Amino acid sequence: MGKRGRKAGWPALFLVLVMLLSSRPGRAAGADVYFTAVNDRVLELRDETMPFRSEGVLYVPSTLFEGGDLGVSYVRNDHMGLAMLYTTKIDLRFDLEKQTASDKQGRIYSGHAIERGGIVFFPLPLVCGYFGLDWSYNQTKTVPLVRVKSESAILDDVGFIDAASWQMAGLYADYLRSTETAPEGPSAPQTPEPPPPVQAAEGQKIYLLLSSRSGVDTRRAMELLGDAQGTFLLTLEQMEDADLLRGLTALGHGAALQARGETEEDLAWELRRAGELLWQAACCPLELVWYEGSVDIGPLLEDAGCVPVSAGLDRREQALSSAGRAESLLRTIGQHREDLAVYLGEDGACLGGLEALLEGLEEGQYRVCAWRLTA
Repeated sequence: MGKRGRKAGWPALFLVLVMLLSSRPGRAAGADVYFTAVNDRVLELRDETMPFRSEGVLYVPSTLFEGGDLGVSYVRNDHMGLAMLYTTKIDLRFDLEKQTASDKQGRIYSGHAIERGGIVFFPLPLVCGYFGLDWSYNQTKTVPLVRVKSESAILDDVGFIDAASWQMAGLYADYLRSTETAPEGPSAPQTPEPPPPVQAAEGQKIYLLLSSRSGVDTRRAMELLGDAQGTFLLTLEQMEDADLLRGLTALGHGAALQARGETEEDLAWELRRAGELLWQAACCPLELVWYEGSVDIGPLLEDAGCVPVSAGLDRREQALSSAGRAESLLRTIGQHREDLAVYLGEDGACLGGLEALLEGLEEGQYRVCAWRLTA
């Protein structure tokens, strides 16, 4: 594998004493510092949109509801003095002058909005309860995280904090540099050196398994892999693409049948047909099969001269979509000291973090290999 430039990251390895901040637009004196996140996305860390507590209630900025990620939209009517959160079916109206909250039927709710520095802040428990959203408050390695979630959220809080820890550490370091009250002089927090890369055991191999989402995605993944080899799981229909099969085998990648039959007869036919297609396209026998059904496929594989492909680490629910996700996966891989097959899920969902993962594996001296018959 050719040498790749390692992307710099901010390790979340330092503890921070949160300083009392002077009054700024959108901030109260002495307010705490919080990260905010919408589903699986960390938002920018700025004083103007920093959550705060008022009379024990946590308030979040209207900016959380911009972009539609939560399924709730925000609009403001300065003429009527109203700020409104709404969906296609319901809405919650906040009168900024009367300090009241009501819905379209005129029902009054306990709570009100607060305007600071031109930005409207909403009481989080009321908003989430009304629109059926979930929210959480968790401590991270720097400052607390307030996360608002809809049904679109993929990761639980533990997984999300782990995946986003480097990003949050970088955001917080940038925030400290931008604040007038950041400590100065010898006692100021120093930017730590990046941690050493995870290190492979002697000769340790990593088998990266990727499901082919489309021929375009698979070809792009092959480009990112460069000199490294992966193992691609293809359905019988995808194996009809002879050019794709030739490209995979020519570059040393593994081509495994992603079998889907529900009976022994269906599976036996899939194996025969996949073997024919692979031989016709690349003069290679079918050796690898991925199967997650209920049929005992062992005897069929033995008769066909194939081996089952399986994963020691299944990350399909945590798509490798960014360098931050790659760093998280590298730390998990570092806990294993033996050869390891890692299922990344669909290749199209991994393009954003695949290069960073390969850089980390290279730096850690792992051998990234395609699965072979004797793997």
